[in-house]
Amino acid sequence: MEASGAEDSAPESAVDDETTARGEDRSGISDFVRRAVSAGVGAASRSKDDIMRVAAGEVRTWLEHLNMNDEVVKALSKMVIEVKTEIRFRPTEDGKLVTETSNDVKLKPPGR
Repeated sequence: MEASGAEDSAPESAVDDETTARGEDRSGISDFVRRAVSAGVGAASRSKDDIMRVAAGEVRTWLEHLNMNDEVVKALSKMVIEVKTEIRFRPTEDGKLVTETSNDVKLKPPGR
């Protein structure tokens, strides 16, 4: 009888083992997913840092070789700026002079 009792308890322990194994599988899978996501995020972060480092180096090199004086001269030589200013002096009733000013600035496209 004890042998049959041992046989009866064996299926229960097998079920317990399956449940434990499934729990470990789920835990193992979730751990695997967590590690995979973590690795993906880490790789993306490193890639972003590398891209920013390369872009910063390229911009720095471009700015070092940029001759700002020549670029400003090129931009201004193609522009026509028309400035019209009127200043009027008006006497007040008490004999003091008051100034009235008006300004008008126009940017014209080149060639006009």
